[in-house]
Amino acid sequence: MILTATLIIGFALIITAASVVSMNIATKRYNKPINIRGKKASDTSVDTVFKKDIEEGRKWISEKKYEEQWITAHDSVKLYGRFYRNNNSKTTILMMHGFRSNAMHDFSCAFKFYFDKGFNLLVPDQRAHGKSEGKYITYGIKERYDAKMWLEHINTLIPDGTVYATGVSMGASTVLMAAGLGLPENVKGIIADCGFTSPAEIIKKVMKSDMRVPLFPIYYTTRLVTRAIAGFDFEEYSAVTAVKDCKIPILFLHGKNDGFVPFSMGEEIYNAAGCEKKAVWVDGADHGCSFLVDHEACSTAMTGFLGI
Repeated sequence: MILTATLIIGFALIITAASVVSMNIATKRYNKPINIRGKKASDTSVDTVFKKDIEEGRKWISEKKYEEQWITAHDSVKLYGRFYRNNNSKTTILMMHGFRSNAMHDFSCAFKFYFDKGFNLLVPDQRAHGKSEGKYITYGIKERYDAKMWLEHINTLIPDGTVYATGVSMGASTVLMAAGLGLPENVKGIIADCGFTSPAEIIKKVMKSDMRVPLFPIYYTTRLVTRAIAGFDFEEYSAVTAVKDCKIPILFLHGKNDGFVPFSMGEEIYNAAGCEKKAVWVDGADHGCSFLVDHEACSTAMTGFLGI
C-alpha cells in the first residue's frame, strides 16, 4: 500500500512538473524565439520563400517616422505601440501581430500597402512581446481587451475618424475576439489572416500534432496549472463565439496549405460569423503567406473591403 501511494504521488509530481513546463512553453514570455512546432522551417515557409520581400518591407517601415504610444491595460499591464501618422489622414488601421512574433515581421509586406492607400498605422507590441509588459501570452483571452483599448486610443489620436483592425495568426484571433466586446462605432471592418478558432483548439493541435504530447492528461493538467499561475483559462472564450453576433464586416484570409493554424479553422470561423463577410482562401499558401502567395487576389479583396 505504501509502495502504491508512493507511486501515485510520484506520478502526480511528474505530471505536475510536465504541466508547468508545458504551460511555460505555451504561454510564458520569451525574449528569444522558441520553436513550438517541433521542426525546422521548411523550404516553403514564409521566412524562406519570401525572405527578400520581408527584408524590403522591414526596411521600408524602419525609415518611417512614428510616435510612441503607451496605454495601461485593464489589468494594469503597460502596453506599447507605434503610431505612423499619414499626413492628415482620418482613417487608421490597428495591426495586431501573432504569437511570439512582431509586427515588423508579420506585416512587413503590408505596411506599404496600407500606407499607400492613405491609412495611419497603429502598430502595438502584444502583451508579453517587445516593449509591452506582461509575463504570459493568453492567445487572445486578455489580448482582446487590449485590442479594444487600442481601438479606443485611436480615437484620441484621430478624433472623428474611421478605424479598421487587422491581425495575423494570434493577432487575427485577438481582433476577432475583440469584436465580441462591443467596439467603438467608427470601427468599420476587421481583416483576419489565418486566425485560430480558440486558444483551446490551437493548443490541443500544437500538443498533438507538432509537439507529439498526449492530450490526456497533459492538456487538462496544463489547463489547470495555467488557470492557477497565469490567471486565464484556455476555454474561457473563442473567436467562433465572438463572431456569431458580430455586426462589423469581416474579411477572412487563410492559406489552404497552412501547416500551423489548419485551414479548417478559418472555414469554421467564417461559417460561424453572423455579419457581412467575405473570404479569400489561397491555394498553396502556408501560414501567414496568403497576401504574398496571391497578392492580386488578397489586395483586390482588401481594397474593395476597405472601400479605397
